[in-house]
Amino acid sequence: MTQSVLVSYIALGLIGAMILGWILRWIYGTFAQSRRSGPDALEALTTRASTAEDKEAALARKLAETETELRAELREKTAELDAAMDGLRHARQQAADWQAAYQNAVAGRDGA
Repeated sequence: MTQSVLVSYIALGLIGAMILGWILRWIYGTFAQSRRSGPDALEALTTRASTAEDKEAALARKLAETETELRAELREKTAELDAAMDGLRHARQQAADWQAAYQNAVAGRDGA
């Protein structure tokens, strides 16, 4: 093995060790950051959780109000539909009665 080959191997080994060190430092920094949660981080987390719960409660109230409004509107529309169907049924019955009376009158005039 020549001196230049040995220097190349040592240089590659040092570069590899440096890259491995950077990767391990990044991994350690990621895990250490999650462990650094002190009182300030805990207070911020508590505040965020409280805010989220308040928003959830507000959304639940709004959902309940909307559901109540929609149910009332559905009952109203159903009542309107029932009234319209009753009116239509009555109109059809009257039309059938008028048609039967007309046919009886025409049949009576033709028979007389």
